[in-house]
Amino acid sequence: MMERKLYLMVAAVLMLSVSINAYAQSSDEESRYVPNRFHFGIRGGSSLSVGEVGTFAFVQGGLGLDYQIAQIPLFFESGLQYMNKGQFDWDSSIDENHVFYVPLLLSYHINIGPNLFLQPFAGLTAGFSGTRLFFDSAARIGIGFNFGRLYTNMGIDIGLTSHKTEVTQPTYYTKNWTNYNLFATVGVNFVGSR
Repeated sequence: MMERKLYLMVAAVLMLSVSINAYAQSSDEESRYVPNRFHFGIRGGSSLSVGEVGTFAFVQGGLGLDYQIAQIPLFFESGLQYMNKGQFDWDSSIDENHVFYVPLLLSYHINIGPNLFLQPFAGLTAGFSGTRLFFDSAARIGIGFNFGRLYTNMGIDIGLTSHKTEVTQPTYYTKNWTNYNLFATVGVNFVGSR
């Protein structure tokens, strides 16, 4: 558990350092200008779940939006998305954790070129598993890139909700575990562009 928190803190510090460095290098106002305060679009991609029951790849995606919440280019990101967060137990190949979730993130939009923005983000996801009907949550960190209406990102979800695994062979026992999900998406913003 401590190792997971350490990885999360190191990644957050690295992304913050990159953001501060890029922002400090852009001294004129035009390079800090974000053309649109609101963006909305569709996202699609893949995720890789790494958990107690093994590694599982699946498609993922949904709708995404962001809105500028400060004078600096700080945005609140959210939406409605789907992710398969892996299997529940060793005994079933189809008992998967299908989660519909809402990301609750803060992102900083850094202009690094004409119509090109780097967007480090961090926050939480809160969702509902349609498989076993329970709440699911994760801490999320990552980085996005926005060029015109094209958007792409990658990151990691670190599970905060404990799941119970039931093992029947060779003897029956239960074990609580959380999972990691690596993800990457590509999308198009229908509202807002660079």
